[in-house]
Amino acid sequence: MTDDDNWDLYADAVIECEIDGLRHPLRGPEAEPLPAAPPIFVLTAYNPMGEERAAELNVVAERELEQVLASEGITFWTAIGRSRDASWSEPGVAVVGLGRAEACELGVRCRQLAVYELTAADVHVVRCSDGEIVRTRARAE
Repeated sequence: MTDDDNWDLYADAVIECEIDGLRHPLRGPEAEPLPAAPPIFVLTAYNPMGEERAAELNVVAERELEQVLASEGITFWTAIGRSRDASWSEPGVAVVGLGRAEACELGVRCRQLAVYELTAADVHVVRCSDGEIVRTRARAE
């Protein structure tokens, strides 16, 4: 699969988060208004560099990411990204109060290829290595 294929798959993901026990669709056909001022970044510590690894390692890495965010006083909610056919999903976090460079820095620390940047209307797939937007889609698409 080429990088372009991967970016297209990432751009097509459905994303939701959980706030106070309630599900909030952030990207996909059921997308709601954002629960905080944009941008909201969504990232994960699962499967670094797009390579699958043991579930236990993913869980530990995700907990470490959440601990870093909490220790720095950054607001975040648990999130999940999934393919439209539900054949793939990864948990992560939806983060508020960061800029693109900070979100990409976290992505690099977690060895991720990209993070999602959500605006009122769009979702951007942002490459972590250089902060470049590689795909943009409507959030409610």
